[in-house]
Amino acid sequence: MMQDQHIPPRRRVPKTKVTIPVPPPDLVSRPRLLAALDEAGEHALVFVGAPAGLGKTVLLAEWAARRRGAVAWVSADAEDDDERLFWSAVLEALCGCARIPAGNPLRSLAVPESPGTDLAFLATIADALDTVDEPVLLVLDDAQEITHPGTWRGVRALLRHQPSGLRLVISSRLEPPLPLVRARVAGGLVEMGVDRLRFSPEEADALIAAIGPGIPPHQIGLLVSRTGGWPAGLRLAAASAARQGNLADFFAGRDRAVLDYLTDEVLAPLSAVHRDLLRAISICDEVPVGLAAALTDRPDAEALLRELGEPARVVHTGGTPPRHRVPPLLRTYLRAELLRRDPDRTRSLHAAAARWFAEHDEAAAALLHSVRSGNTTRVGELSRRHAVPLFLSGEHNVLRLALAVLGERRAVASPLLALVSAALYLERGEPTSAESQLSCADAAWPAEPEAELTVLRQLVRSRLAQVDRGPAQAVRAAEQVDEQLAADTGLSGLATLHRVGVLTARRDRASARTALARVAESAGNARHHFLATQCLVTLSGLAGSDGDYREMEALARRVQARHAAHDPHRSLEGAQVSAQLAYGSLLRGEAAECVEHAKQIGRMLGDAPARAAANLGLIAETLRGAAEFELGGWHSGLRRMRRARTRLGTGRSFSAEHAVWCAVLEHRAALRLGAADQARETFRWAQPIIAGSGELLLMRARTQLRLGRQGAASAVLRSLSEDGAPMLLPWSGIEASLIGVRAALAAGAPERAVRSLDDALRAAEPGDVRFPFVFAPSDVIAFLTARLGKLGSGERFACQVLARRRESRTPPMPAPLTERERSVLRLLPTQRSIDEIAQDLTVSPNTVKTHVRGIYAKLDVRSRRDAVAIALRRGLLDTEGIDLPR
Repeated sequence: MMQDQHIPPRRRVPKTKVTIPVPPPDLVSRPRLLAALDEAGEHALVFVGAPAGLGKTVLLAEWAARRRGAVAWVSADAEDDDERLFWSAVLEALCGCARIPAGNPLRSLAVPESPGTDLAFLATIADALDTVDEPVLLVLDDAQEITHPGTWRGVRALLRHQPSGLRLVISSRLEPPLPLVRARVAGGLVEMGVDRLRFSPEEADALIAAIGPGIPPHQIGLLVSRTGGWPAGLRLAAASAARQGNLADFFAGRDRAVLDYLTDEVLAPLSAVHRDLLRAISICDEVPVGLAAALTDRPDAEALLRELGEPARVVHTGGTPPRHRVPPLLRTYLRAELLRRDPDRTRSLHAAAARWFAEHDEAAAALLHSVRSGNTTRVGELSRRHAVPLFLSGEHNVLRLALAVLGERRAVASPLLALVSAALYLERGEPTSAESQLSCADAAWPAEPEAELTVLRQLVRSRLAQVDRGPAQAVRAAEQVDEQLAADTGLSGLATLHRVGVLTARRDRASARTALARVAESAGNARHHFLATQCLVTLSGLAGSDGDYREMEALARRVQARHAAHDPHRSLEGAQVSAQLAYGSLLRGEAAECVEHAKQIGRMLGDAPARAAANLGLIAETLRGAAEFELGGWHSGLRRMRRARTRLGTGRSFSAEHAVWCAVLEHRAALRLGAADQARETFRWAQPIIAGSGELLLMRARTQLRLGRQGAASAVLRSLSEDGAPMLLPWSGIEASLIGVRAALAAGAPERAVRSLDDALRAAEPGDVRFPFVFAPSDVIAFLTARLGKLGSGERFACQVLARRRESRTPPMPAPLTERERSVLRLLPTQRSIDEIAQDLTVSPNTVKTHVRGIYAKLDVRSRRDAVAIALRRGLLDTEGIDLPR
């Protein structure tokens, strides 16, 4: 090929243009994407297509750095519209790749004046690449910067040659003008788009930990949701939190730096028409087909939407009719900017959206946009017409906004809206406010109420009893609900849900579960999401009461997945689900998982004053304390359980099942740690509440065994079996069998121990109850291990239990202090002398010295000061009023 003597062989290329970028110091590696790129390396063409800020360059740079010698890198820019510069850069990058041998023609190939149309030049490149031993990966980054057709013409021609030594990887914000459709059909294209590049919650957590330690861990999930997993959005959030001290401005669309980034990187490349269209539709979370035209008075609005590129392009989200959605972070800032600049237009757009949604029978959206338009008359009309269906559907936030706009006077003048308001307060655990609204409804009660109104009042009263009156009153209130009258309204399913408490109180749980399953199915078909979710929550609780713990957790997870869309921040429903998940985790032996679920309960409940909320919080504390105990926080965990129990009190405002949770778990832990006084206190507390239950006998047997009275323990267990005392907790029988194992081993009766162990395994496997085994004393574990190979059908479950125990790595429990040692320890921080302590305890000084030596040995210390410090750290002493001895 002849080269014009006036044209240099190649254009000069800056070294940075053909150098693999250095990943940032706070890089979060993404193995799932790196593995996908490794697999894609066998295809002729890889397209990484996504808008700005999704980490395309960072990902490819990390991938390329791991494959040095195999990768040729070109960072595209606007100057690549000059074909000669582009092809000079490509050749320079290829020649810098170790896979191109010294004698390869690419190293001396000159670039002609019009390389994109010079077939001989392109054929030479293809032929030269065909001769390499291993394919070269040519990365063309930021390819959206290339707009000249001539440059792309040459790339297309090279792809047509399909040289065996070339794999082309293109990164671009826009789809390049290449035959991608043909490549897709032929199976020669691998694509990595927006959905794959979004950060998962785990990746976001790692990124925030690296760049934004000021963001609380519990906000990571919300942040991922609000940013759509957009890496740049996560970085902007971290920067915003660093500037403001929190994420309030970021979430509200008020952070100027974020707005500037979106304006420069996302909106600037768009036409004025497209930008205005995006601002108009930003008032809606989702935009059904046809709404954009109604908002903008542009018949071509739908066509304009289809023209938009990521991230401004509106994507299909399914549903009927099809809907589009602007990415959440962009939508938030567009909406906030529109409101700041033109509040009148904002209100008129909301009014137009409200009319459109009302015409298309989308009541929730119509009401929401009526609220935002400020049209209180329209809000009142829609609220009265749709309040009950919206409540059943779970659109509680929309209803709360509507009632707030109407104001106290307008809302309470309508008994229907007052009752709905009361129901909403109850779902937040605010019984006092609910009672006030109920009184308003009574004051405005019509002379001849419709059936729906009458049933709604009965249901609100029933729910109030459930939330704040205790089990017995809740059953009586549920009995007042007229199911026959409810059948004539849209409230029959909710009435059945309330009546389930009556069936449960009558021990007819099978009928209750059947009725609930039927209501849940019909509610789901009617899109009454709140009602369906309430049924699932109750079904989960009933499954747990029946010992069907796998089903309990499966139902709770279903609810948790649905719950995020409806009032995720605070509700009794969410707290109840977290309690069920915490309970299930503990029973599976996953103590750390239990702690996390228990922490979530507090965030769900907030400061809700309802008795049900308080009981849920205290039950969560018991579960958390039990889990912390098994994780090695023995003293702090036991103290947490005691606090929860004492706060529950001695009344019957909580169920016997919940009381027995607290008693069995605390009694078990207290005896294991040698806190006999606390164990006795727990037993006395539980005795009147769960009188006649098998758990009381279980605790007696456990106490006798702890005292070394194996015969007495076995006798109590025999009476438990023979008398048929009912167990309130289905898994208590497993615990009783393991106590039987220990008693039999201590008595030298191995055959009886084998039978008890087999009984325990047989009862535990169906519900996957590992807790009593995973955290069993060492003698039980040693016996279980020795029995491996002889357990028959229980062999697999036993192996799982032992594996879980190894994974938990719980530190060995320290030798427990005796009660007298505890009494002496409590006096060590007082700076009393040995003689004074002896006088306080009415023992001799030598006895006190003996106890002090025992304390030092068990705490592994040599001084009084160190003993107090270690005791404080382990939670053996209260921290208030402690003055360490010098």
